[in-house]
Amino acid sequence: MKLKLFFLFSFFISNFSFSQEIQRKGAHQQQLEELGILKKRYPSSKTQNTTIIPLLTTSTNTLSKMVFGFLPYWEYSSGAHSNMHYNLLSHIAIFNFETSSSGMLTNPSNWPWTDVINEAHSNGTKVIMVVTNFSQSEIHTLLTNSSSRNTLFSNIKNTIITYQLDGVNIDFEGLASSDRGSLLNGFLLELTNYIHANLPGKEVSFDGPAVNWGGWNLNGLVESVDQVFIMAYDYNGSWSSNTGAVAPLVDPSGGISVSKSLNNDYSTAIANHPEKLILGIPYYGKHWETSTSVAGSSINTYIGSTFYKNTVTEAETYGGFIWDANSQTSWYKWFESSKWNQVWADNEQSITLKYDKAIEKNLGGIGIWALNYDANRNELWDLINTKFNTLTVDDSFLKKQIKLYPNPTTEYLTILNINNIPIVSYMIFNVSGQRIKLGKPIINKIDVKHLKKGIYFVKITDNKGSQGVFKIIKI
Repeated sequence: MKLKLFFLFSFFISNFSFSQEIQRKGAHQQQLEELGILKKRYPSSKTQNTTIIPLLTTSTNTLSKMVFGFLPYWEYSSGAHSNMHYNLLSHIAIFNFETSSSGMLTNPSNWPWTDVINEAHSNGTKVIMVVTNFSQSEIHTLLTNSSSRNTLFSNIKNTIITYQLDGVNIDFEGLASSDRGSLLNGFLLELTNYIHANLPGKEVSFDGPAVNWGGWNLNGLVESVDQVFIMAYDYNGSWSSNTGAVAPLVDPSGGISVSKSLNNDYSTAIANHPEKLILGIPYYGKHWETSTSVAGSSINTYIGSTFYKNTVTEAETYGGFIWDANSQTSWYKWFESSKWNQVWADNEQSITLKYDKAIEKNLGGIGIWALNYDANRNELWDLINTKFNTLTVDDSFLKKQIKLYPNPTTEYLTILNINNIPIVSYMIFNVSGQRIKLGKPIINKIDVKHLKKGIYFVKITDNKGSQGVFKIIKI
């Protein structure tokens, strides 16, 4: 009898947990509903008088990894263009082109964003269209109905061509568990093959879950596209019973966290294709009214999302950020109108740790949800520059001591080392900021025969940690 009751209890709990999971709205969907309604989507009244320029292959950034930022239409309408550091972005994802179940697309407000596209392309930054749908039944139709699928593929292709875009990001949230595995992966593989065949050089990416709640084949997902953007946030949100970090780096009790997502959920994908993975970082937080002032307090009311531009100043008003050692994230609190309030939001310190985790795992890059949530502040751009801009670690002394030749080259680079400085390693990055080779020079030579023709950056490190970055051309 006890065994029977145990199985009945386990069945109830598992089904309850599953139902809780599928009712959650993803961060992108929830903020679309919270904020998009404030900046309603209107058909564009623009006439395209300015010519849209294609991506300039002669203009390349010096990022060591991808920096993939989402730009929602409500932030574009709020003047995001003037606040963005285009040279520190490898991709700008235009949010959002909504698809119907029949595959018809609705453009974002004020489209086309010619100012963003041209400035991005002038800086060697790719511009990606984000195709969204958050309806379980409509997504199922898109995945299973060949007519809807073909219409969507064709409309994506035509939009990329018309506006000189560089690829597509698929943001489907709220999928049925039965649709998350082979059905979704097959759809994405078909889309990727279609785009690659019709538009060589264009990219396909997908926004993947932080946690595999059931049904996902995450390694297969990664294999079906060019990149997967891990939405490593909303671990706590509007559904939570107790306060906690939006993106806890760790959880000593064994609960869900960014580290656990990478070590468990994405472990196979990281072992096989780390260069395809982008670790999404939240530039937002969550505000709750709470029962007490302590971390992890029970929640009385969910208030809504907060943004870096506000939390960084508001925290100072209430005594500064409090560091939560358990999650390695920041929060703050205040008492007002007989109610305790808590806001949990990443700050520069906690974001730094997440960037370090992406570097430790050798992921393809980091992502931002969302651009302009920091408004005109510079510290998070400075952090990206410090962590991922190869030129920020460029040592002029080392570059004076070392030369690489011939350049351009076909097979080998020879290191001319004037004072025989001990060289401990070299790294080669492509123009997208992806590290494609790590090694130690053999008799002052670097083998580049395997590289495709193009522009690369070689970072040389000596025995004292000094680094020099050299731009080379493989012919």
